[in-house]
Amino acid sequence: MNALIITGGYLNIDFAKEYIKTLSYDKVFAVDKGLEYADSLSIVPDYIIGDFDTIDNEVLMKYENAASSGSINSRIIRHPVMKAQTDTELAVNMAKEENAEAIIILGATGSRLDHVLCNIGMLMCAGKAGIKCTIVDENNRIHLLSSEYDMKDIVVSRREQFGTYFSLVPVTEEVSGVTISGALYPLDNASVIQGTGLTISNEINEKAAHIHIEEGAALIIESKD
Repeated sequence: MNALIITGGYLNIDFAKEYIKTLSYDKVFAVDKGLEYADSLSIVPDYIIGDFDTIDNEVLMKYENAASSGSINSRIIRHPVMKAQTDTELAVNMAKEENAEAIIILGATGSRLDHVLCNIGMLMCAGKAGIKCTIVDENNRIHLLSSEYDMKDIVVSRREQFGTYFSLVPVTEEVSGVTISGALYPLDNASVIQGTGLTISNEINEKAAHIHIEEGAALIIESKD
């Protein structure tokens, strides 16, 4: 099952309308204010999740009334505001319970850096369960590589790349055995230390870039200006 999570950070609706056309997904999870985005995109979610402290109440009532009347099949799950998990985390966990094999998250970035970093942490949370998880906004597509979760390789093709640049950003203190081929700045079995710029702003110069790590965890961020 492929899951699409629309959460309540910043989301460019014009971008999302076009990007969603390229996706194949089976279930949609709208998270709090993400329901407003889903509504703007004319997407009826399978699950509506959150404490609903940021969503417009009229939008929420519209879906609550439609669900109670049976005109839509959305399941609405309300959580308390005071809780130990973020709303996005609750949605990722539910996607895991639904046996998701892949998750795309929209609306996971924005001005709240605490939420952005926590949402990026959801890549690790999903990876631990063997689920490929990707965060996408109008300027970035973010993947996880992790030796611990058997996600050591990624291929970024020139035809399907998201923007012009890709970067490898260590999540662990060190990422070893880093090999990058098909790129302007190749590496062969290198070690990359967290906080250095060695693997920032690379470019594909062949049909595809191949990225491999042996130990550690890193984000692969495809970016466009």
